Amino acid sequence: MIDLPNDLRVNNYSLILPSVAVGNVGQLSIDLLISSLELKRIGRVFDPVFIPLVGINPYNQNSDDICTAVDVYVSHEKKLVVLQIRSPIVQRPTNFFQQILTFVTDHNINRVIILTSSFGHEKRDEQLRTAPFRYLATNTISAEFCNFFNDLSWIALEPKIVDGFSGQSEIRINGGGFAKLLFDMLQNNKIPCLILLKFCSEGDNVPDAVELVNYLNQWLKLLSVNSRNECILKYPPSWKFLFGNSAPRGIY
Repeated sequence: MIDLPNDLRVNNYSLILPSVAVGNVGQLSIDLLISSLELKRIGRVFDPVFIPLVGINPYNQNSDDICTAVDVYVSHEKKLVVLQIRSPIVQRPTNFFQQILTFVTDHNINRVIILTSSFGHEKRDEQLRTAPFRYLATNTISAEFCNFFNDLSWIALEPKIVDGFSGQSEIRINGGGFAKLLFDMLQNNKIPCLILLKFCSEGDNVPDAVELVNYLNQWLKLLSVNSRNECILKYPPSWKFLFGNSAPRGIY
């Protein structure tokens, strides 16, 4: 169930959400968008597919608000709805996907953008020579923005050969979580959708998230940029605890 205000009006807004994937790059990117744009939380998603979670507001240390496993945020100025996922998936997300589809159709959402990541060690030789970003777009997005993406030097995700004898290939996002499954479901229902991903490895993935947000901003122009054309970002205060406290001195 998606718990939202009854009077919510988000016609022709964009919906951005992360896929829980390698390095949590999509989720970290969503954190940056919420914090930097000062988005307002307007609702929550309740679904047994996610491990229940509750905590303090990750974006304002002085707030009495709480966060849950899946929260929904909005910016009416930017015509943007953002969904943040803070909990791993423990079941097949079929019902969650249906909730997303119902929300998109009922509220006349303009397009869905999925932020995710993929295993860096899966890159093939030709991918090693180019920027570590790829996009995958439905036909409607491609028809509208193909030339624009080409001008940005964006590269569409290449199919991967899955049968060396027949040469059969298919689009795969290894380590990308549910991104491709949700994309396929939305495409089958004729919902404009785009996946934007970065190849990466597990570790300190904050730089990957910063780069992914900068890449996204080339298209949507959501954030102001500095003289180097880099997004002016506000890190959430909760990021101070990404890696826990320092090791106690007594162990040395």
